[in-house]
Amino acid sequence: MNLDVLVEPFKFSFMIRAFIGTGLIAVIAAVVGTFVVLKGLAFMGDAIAHTAFTGSAIALLLGLNLYAGAMALALVTALGVVFLTRVSPVKNDTALAILFTGVFAVGIIVLSAMPGFAGDLNSLLLGSVMAIQTEEIYLIAAAALAIAFLMWVFFPRFVLVSFDPVGAEAAGFPVTLVQSILLVGVAAAIVISIQAVGVVLVVALLITPAATGSLVTRRVLPLMMVAACVGLFSAAAGLYISYYLAAPPGATIVVVATSVFAFTLILTRLRSWLRRRQGD
Repeated sequence: MNLDVLVEPFKFSFMIRAFIGTGLIAVIAAVVGTFVVLKGLAFMGDAIAHTAFTGSAIALLLGLNLYAGAMALALVTALGVVFLTRVSPVKNDTALAILFTGVFAVGIIVLSAMPGFAGDLNSLLLGSVMAIQTEEIYLIAAAALAIAFLMWVFFPRFVLVSFDPVGAEAAGFPVTLVQSILLVGVAAAIVISIQAVGVVLVVALLITPAATGSLVTRRVLPLMMVAACVGLFSAAAGLYISYYLAAPPGATIVVVATSVFAFTLILTRLRSWLRRRQGD
């Protein structure tokens, strides 16, 4: 491959920021996504993303920081579901559906009331990775460090709650508290990931790399490492493709991640088939 093809995008400062920011986001999302996949929280991630959208819309209306508004509503959703399932007879998925559809609808109403809202709506729904500023890189890096610290401190507890929540609760383990802390981490990862791929595709960035890792290994730490590598590769390859084909970067990143998942699935199925043939 011609070296100029690899180097050319880095002639532009906005592309450098895009590579750094998206790389950090992809790794964070993949690490947190490991527990989302293990606990089957994909729908929860989708709900948090949609309510974070409303938080961003309200922040736009009030002239506040978008991340702060998104994080506030994301936390309300994450912790609100835990509260609802404890004090009401509704199930988790029902509580989520009630919360995220209602709050998302409020976000649409808020944005529609603002002049020139179409551009803001587009960037929130589809991401605006090429518009990442230096200050946002610092914010993303700070969030990455905070989530990494959270994972380091609570990792054994997250694993226990993910694999055996019933047994942990029977043994007197504070399952609800640990689940709430995990959901706070998920909410933080989703909020900063929206900048890269938007509300519509953020769950793919959270789920697909971790799902790819689960095809390769069932051990949590190796799964995290594989997921992080897949996420980082998808971000870099997606940005290169987007740059040279003038394609939407968020969607391109997700397409690359999905392609890696499909390729890995085919390889693992083929390997299993060959082993069975050899066994016969």
